[in-house]
Amino acid sequence: MSSRLCAVCDSPATGDGADIILPCQYYDLSGGDRQSGEQRLMFALLVDAINVYQRGVMSPLAQARRLYVDAEQWIMAHRPADGALSFDLVCDAVGIDPILLRRRLLAWKHTLLRRHTAQSRVRLCIAPRIRNAGRRRGRQSASAFVPM
Repeated sequence: MSSRLCAVCDSPATGDGADIILPCQYYDLSGGDRQSGEQRLMFALLVDAINVYQRGVMSPLAQARRLYVDAEQWIMAHRPADGALSFDLVCDAVGIDPILLRRRLLAWKHTLLRRHTAQSRVRLCIAPRIRNAGRRRGRQSASAFVPM
């Protein structure tokens, strides 16, 4: 564990807090002191694209769906765009296997879609018709008609 002082607190960041992760602890855990500024920026780009992808996959909102489509196209593109940061380039820069990450994102998406379609299926219950329940078609029963 790191014992350097955190910029937002006066005590050393020892990590024995319950569920609180301070910025300096995250910085230590993510290997931020070993990454360059460009790598951290590329990692932030990758995290943002994955978040947009996951938020938009089932969203009914048009803006979220448009962002999802853009993120999906960027993630699934196998050939790099001219002069732009491609998904493969960003993954290689931060030390992540782009093919494995693509596979896992697709598996997550298909699992989510399968669960959603299984839950949203309409189940029809077919019950037998009751014939001649004392009324004929087109006639109301005497109790249903109340004169004024």
